[in-house]
Amino acid sequence: MDQLRSSDDRVQMADQHLAAEGFSPDKEMTSDNFFGMRQSYNRTGEGDEADQTYEFFIQEYSNPGSDMAAAVGRMAVKSSDGAYAAQYTFILKAPKENVSAIEEYYVAASPSGLSVVEANSWWTCMLGQLPLVGEECGLGPNVCSPAATSIVGYLGCVATHCGPSFSKSSACCNCGCRQWCSWAYGCCRM
Repeated sequence: MDQLRSSDDRVQMADQHLAAEGFSPDKEMTSDNFFGMRQSYNRTGEGDEADQTYEFFIQEYSNPGSDMAAAVGRMAVKSSDGAYAAQYTFILKAPKENVSAIEEYYVAASPSGLSVVEANSWWTCMLGQLPLVGEECGLGPNVCSPAATSIVGYLGCVATHCGPSFSKSSACCNCGCRQWCSWAYGCCRM
């Protein structure tokens, strides 16, 4: 995330948005502060080969004077040849006493530049996908909610309940049914 903050303009915008609200990145290396995954998928068929990589990184932000928790995340789906890519940079906010009550925002481009916009996107899509994965995965959001103290810890708990299906569902929500990535991740819509 430090590397993304120094090189990615959308992550910088998300960081600046939270800094204006008094939040700063949690630097302590704990499972409640950082979560990430990288997975690659390969397909050979009809004489061609395709490789794709999915990345998901999220970091908790803190503001001791606020009753809200916050996190900045970035997802990317990309083909190995670099011809196709989809990225999504987002901010999650929730009350500290109930980190499962997530509000999502994303960094959008407009003619006047980048801005932070409220969204019902990735997390809403995930809540729809998790029950389709299986009963234990579908119960993850409710099971993890009472014990979670951070947004990142909550997402990590849900991901643990779902196993590898969490990343597949997350990538599916980021893919958006585009033909070039739906073969690996399925068809879901943010």
